[in-house]
Amino acid sequence: MAVSLNRAAFYAAVRASLFGGRLTASQVAGMDAILDAAPSLLGTTSLAYALATTFHETARTMQPIEEYGRGKGKSYRPTGFWGRGFVQLTWETNYAKATARLRQLGLLRADEDLVKTPNLAMRLDLAAPILFYGMVEGWFTGKKLADYFGGGRYEPVGARRIINGTDKDDLIAGQCGSFVDALRPAGYSVIPIAPNPPGVTTAAAAAAPADNPKPAPTGGLSSAPSPAPSASWFARLRETVRTNMTKGA
Repeated sequence: MAVSLNRAAFYAAVRASLFGGRLTASQVAGMDAILDAAPSLLGTTSLAYALATTFHETARTMQPIEEYGRGKGKSYRPTGFWGRGFVQLTWETNYAKATARLRQLGLLRADEDLVKTPNLAMRLDLAAPILFYGMVEGWFTGKKLADYFGGGRYEPVGARRIINGTDKDDLIAGQCGSFVDALRPAGYSVIPIAPNPPGVTTAAAAAAPADNPKPAPTGGLSSAPSPAPSASWFARLRETVRTNMTKGA
């Protein structure tokens, strides 16, 4: 999860630069959920772009939302798989992909299925991992955060291809810069993870409760409380980032 971050300073900065001088409790709760879920290996610019994407896709609410018009005019409208969440998950194949990955991570019970119940994508505790795994692993278009950030790269305009081609790419790039400007002075930093002790496999390390995560905010746009992500989930997310991207700028 996000470490070494003065959240009061971060919120003061984005309140002024991006939110017109005022933040609501729900906007803060949404960003808290994202910051709590952010893997410690995720670089500042990558995290800023994930936040900027959320800022744009949720119309600044920083809460999981449904696509305006529920896919009106789109071929997926009759199927019910219109956009939901922080990154507007669309199409049945992507709901199925999210279901399989979240089950693999232990975030979905056996009786929970995003294909059968698409509104599960609206839960904060599911929207946040969909945001990070989707952008790190390239679920949406095949493009990943590592293609545009880290290793000396900073390409926030091109990074829009991770989600949706070139739509509003310049606008979101500017918003990314504002989030970078808020994260750095607030003390956000990438904390490398120490190698596993001798004789301890990566799988065993991922299962160890090493993080002591704080409970996630409840609800989102669902009425049911959202359970806190497990410590092993954070460990597995860090391992995914370790595999998929170099240390961020």
